[in-house]
Amino acid sequence: MRPLPTLVFAFAACGALLAEAPSNSPQEAFSRSRWIAEHSATAHFDGGLLGSTRESIAESDTARLAPARRRPTPEGPPNVRISEDILEPDEASGGQPETEAEVSLAADPANEAHLVAGYQEDRFENGGARALTFAVSSDGGRHWGEGLLPALTRLTGGSFERASDPWVAFGTGTRVHYATIAFNETNPDNEVTLSTSEDGGQSWGAPVVVHVNHSRDFDDKEAVVADLATNSPYQGRIYVAWDTVFTDNRQVLRIAHSADDGASFSAPVEVWSGGQNLNALPLVGPDGVVHLIWMSFVQNTIQILTSRSEDGGETWSSPVTVGELRSHGVDGMRTGQLVAAAIDPRRGGLFVTWPDERFTPGVDQIVLATSWDGIGWSAPMRVSDGPDDAPAFTPAVAVNGQGHFGIAYSTFRNDPQRRFLADQYLVTTNSRGRLLGASRVSTHSYDIRNAALSRGFFLGDYQGLVAGQKTFRPVWVATYEDSRLREGKQPDVVTLRIP
Repeated sequence: MRPLPTLVFAFAACGALLAEAPSNSPQEAFSRSRWIAEHSATAHFDGGLLGSTRESIAESDTARLAPARRRPTPEGPPNVRISEDILEPDEASGGQPETEAEVSLAADPANEAHLVAGYQEDRFENGGARALTFAVSSDGGRHWGEGLLPALTRLTGGSFERASDPWVAFGTGTRVHYATIAFNETNPDNEVTLSTSEDGGQSWGAPVVVHVNHSRDFDDKEAVVADLATNSPYQGRIYVAWDTVFTDNRQVLRIAHSADDGASFSAPVEVWSGGQNLNALPLVGPDGVVHLIWMSFVQNTIQILTSRSEDGGETWSSPVTVGELRSHGVDGMRTGQLVAAAIDPRRGGLFVTWPDERFTPGVDQIVLATSWDGIGWSAPMRVSDGPDDAPAFTPAVAVNGQGHFGIAYSTFRNDPQRRFLADQYLVTTNSRGRLLGASRVSTHSYDIRNAALSRGFFLGDYQGLVAGQKTFRPVWVATYEDSRLREGKQPDVVTLRIP
């Protein structure tokens, strides 16, 4: 099923609507990207954590395709290309053609061979994408079908100019949920939305509004999870968390829930308003306890905090500190510098990972902190094992059915310049809980200068990783395929084929 014909018709019929550009002021038209730029000194947006030594990236082929020395590296296992560039190039839209970015992945808890991914299609340099894509595999990732999420952006029959932050999660039965932020560049309207598939991701209903802003306040960086615990008093409840940036630069962490399979949502609960908050990650334990993990900016520090709810998301405990994030960033790239988190589905242990320079000053490595209850946390430990001068970035974490965790991440360890040639690695634990050496899962190195541009070379603020009973499956953005439109490669969503 590649591509889905009904969705192809939807974006073809509605593409002309992109020319509309409503204005909210006779003096000066509203611009969302300008609004974000004006608030960037005091507020934090997803992917907006810029390293102090970040280089500016010129919009030129020279900057994107400067020559790099490359040494031969052994080929990794075969990677499978998921994305096939559904959209035809449209220079008038302003979106960057052939650019997929920022992928989320979910696995069916009843059938680990059933996978659903979500990602951005045709990224705008100043934020968001022309459309969001879903992809489905029923054979463990060997073959995929994809389509555009319907009724979201104008391109697919919706009302918004742009969408971003795709996040997918399986619900009860055959349901899959797809959370997004949708917004306009030319007026202040923006929403947190949730689309639901009743047939395992093959087709999707219209998005349901989780929260809406008609003011200049902006909802950002949402994530979704469903309570599938059999002994939970709130089994089936869906949680969507996000942050809201107010015009006075307060940045409040919020969460809402649905008790009717995503058809409607509760009023949002403010979990935390101290400091400025970003990167909300909801997780549900085996007993129905909901954990929320996020980053909080207080003065000159970034604290990773967590809170828990034992009444279905109605009330929340005072935040507990997981650790301090000390990320340097990767020069020339927008890597997100966000945390990733997972929970042991059987025992409830929590795993939080992020890029950090504490062990290699000036160069980020991947670190991990763990907890059995969300209250007491281990000290951060380094888990990436590349050379100390090779940045590691954009981690994802998952826990398999045996309680072993895996962490996927990107690294420049095979690039002698440590700047442009990236690879994907996966580190796991053995049956005794000890770290094994990281394994290369990318077929070969890929040049990040062929990626989309968004305040630097942009593969995404996050990437995906899921676990089965014994296995792990990463999904990420790589630049393997030749571009049809320009010299060089194009960024695509790829995965590792696991036998």
